[in-house]
Amino acid sequence: MTDVKSSLTPAAAPAVALSPTPRSKARQQREQQLLELAQQVLRQDGFTGLTMDRLASLSDVSKGTLYNHFSSKEDVLTALSVDSLQRLLQLFQHASTFSGHSRERALALHHAYHKFSAAEPTLFLCLLSAATPGVMEKSSPARLQQRQQLEMQLLQYCQHVLSDALDDGSLQLPVGVSLEQWSFINWALAFGCNALFVPLRQLGLFAGLAAPQVNLHSINLLFDGMGWLPLSSGWDYQQSWQQIGQMFGSQIADGTDPLLSPRKQEQA
Repeated sequence: MTDVKSSLTPAAAPAVALSPTPRSKARQQREQQLLELAQQVLRQDGFTGLTMDRLASLSDVSKGTLYNHFSSKEDVLTALSVDSLQRLLQLFQHASTFSGHSRERALALHHAYHKFSAAEPTLFLCLLSAATPGVMEKSSPARLQQRQQLEMQLLQYCQHVLSDALDDGSLQLPVGVSLEQWSFINWALAFGCNALFVPLRQLGLFAGLAAPQVNLHSINLLFDGMGWLPLSSGWDYQQSWQQIGQMFGSQIADGTDPLLSPRKQEQA
């Protein structure tokens, strides 16, 4: 089994970056503003409405300056996916501090994923759009590499809590099933539930369902099927879900919620 715990030790954390120069800070702020404009376009007109001409016309920068930041509109989508993964990683980091048993800590990761998808549906769907071949072929290699690194870090959190469950005996791997397979199944279920819910509701389907309950019931079905103890018949995971939500609420109160824009964080 791959040792995923060692990859999440402090030694694996990114090195402390040097303080940005005023020029680099201004560039970062401009790029963030451009990405926020791109999100607005995506919310209003969808992916087909996002063009470099449109983005330049909405911003206070020239088209040449825009191309200094992004090589194409596909590169903008990849940049948005990187921004999404960075925010999601912060949520996963916070979720990993929940002091429950291993199944509750896995539930906290699912809660973080749902929290992000509900608060930022456009950014959430960018993760899928930016992974298509047509977008990847026209994106900068540096951004693609950054995305891959972030996705690996997120996967390590998933594998880490599964590894803990195997170590404490609350979970056992069936013959022929790998830790990687279970990590993928967890991720696939989480993405599917969160990605499908809003579009189907907009079509008038499943109007009587609430997204948090759908997520919780789906996760319990999966974890019970995996035989992950304690089973939902013997533990109140509704209460666990509420406690996890309260933990995330503290981020909003102190202004450190990664779902807040940089401007809103400054105001908080």
